[in-house]
Amino acid sequence: MIKLRRAHFLTVFLIGLLFPVFLGAEELPTYQKYLGPIKPGVVITKKNWDKYLPELQKLLPPSKIKWYGTGVKNGLVTMPIVKTTYNLPTKGQREAIRKYVGTARAGTNNALLNWAAGIPFPEPKNALEISWNSYPSIGRAYTTDDLIFHGWFGLFKGSNYEKHFVWEFLNRKYHGRTDIPPLGNMPQFTDRGISYKESLLIYEPNEMRGFLQLRIRYWDINKVDESYAYLPSLRRVRRLTGSDLTDPLLGSDYIPDDGDVMRQKINSGMKFTVLEYKDFLVPRTILLADPPQGMKNKPPYNYKNNGNCFQVEWEIRPQWVVEVMINNPDYVYSKRINYIDAVPVDQGGQYTYYWGEQYDQKGRLWKANGVGAPGANKEGSRCMLAWGYINFLTDHYTIMDVFYPAFVEGFDKIYPLKEDEAFSIKGLLKRAQ
Repeated sequence: MIKLRRAHFLTVFLIGLLFPVFLGAEELPTYQKYLGPIKPGVVITKKNWDKYLPELQKLLPPSKIKWYGTGVKNGLVTMPIVKTTYNLPTKGQREAIRKYVGTARAGTNNALLNWAAGIPFPEPKNALEISWNSYPSIGRAYTTDDLIFHGWFGLFKGSNYEKHFVWEFLNRKYHGRTDIPPLGNMPQFTDRGISYKESLLIYEPNEMRGFLQLRIRYWDINKVDESYAYLPSLRRVRRLTGSDLTDPLLGSDYIPDDGDVMRQKINSGMKFTVLEYKDFLVPRTILLADPPQGMKNKPPYNYKNNGNCFQVEWEIRPQWVVEVMINNPDYVYSKRINYIDAVPVDQGGQYTYYWGEQYDQKGRLWKANGVGAPGANKEGSRCMLAWGYINFLTDHYTIMDVFYPAFVEGFDKIYPLKEDEAFSIKGLLKRAQ
């Protein structure tokens, strides 16, 4: 009897000791390499789209089949397949990864603990670690420490143009800066816990000029973002609530929580699962020229010729397919499926989002968004040159084409961000004048 009690005690003790390890463990899927007929040299056109469709369904998310199927079959674009290229992270990012590797960990409430800078999990072991590698407060798809781009935002029904906006988007990190001085943490983070700020400003059309949004994100996953909007028609500043961050911007298919695929804040209620680890077709990263040439290598876009698609080259890259269950019936989506770069960091991977699909509370594929053309400079700084947002249920599209580069060598000297001008309502209104 005593032996049984001792054995029972030992079992309970071991379960108590090891259960947290088992709870956080997750067996990642085996990599599935694509060996089919779509390879460098193939060009997919309206004449052979149907022939290659069975293979494309293996290499593209369902929403992207719908998007580019429209463009290719209507003769608006083709899909040339090229050899895969690789661009290492910036020097500052690489140094931070080496310095802090192994120090970060994910808590039981999904929080990221002990992160200082760089990609927190260069060799991720589960879906939560993969998702933290891609999180806006850390890397933000196609960004580093400061960001500015000026772009065209077109709305389409199918491939038919409706209207457009011209806008500017500004972003700054305050935690874990690695490339643009000041490095490390800024006072906004150390004093108030602010992780980053972002602002959006509309320049065209004239009746919407001066519309702006400002968002402040805190590192604490339990502290909600501060968000504000200025409405020029009312001349009023409005404090935005959580539901406002899922409202379409000015009749478009873009919502703030879908910025760069997923800007929704990670919280303790979410559940993360890796569904697949396999090859996908993604737009090739374009090497940008140094100033003053800047964007000369960017593929040209004209909505009259290309409609709601971009004429780009495509390459095959491995992706993590991560399911994010929201577990909040009051949120606009029930889940997200995110497609995240799975190339190892030392081989030119950066765990950036390439695509994402969002499902409504009825479980229907509703919206999707992702990169249309990524860019990088020789220093490793990356940026988005084009982006697409889709309403899968209504066949409505919002297409973004960037006018000038988000990143160039010497970015902070050419496009310096001034705190009081870029991240205050008063400063943004002055900027819009």
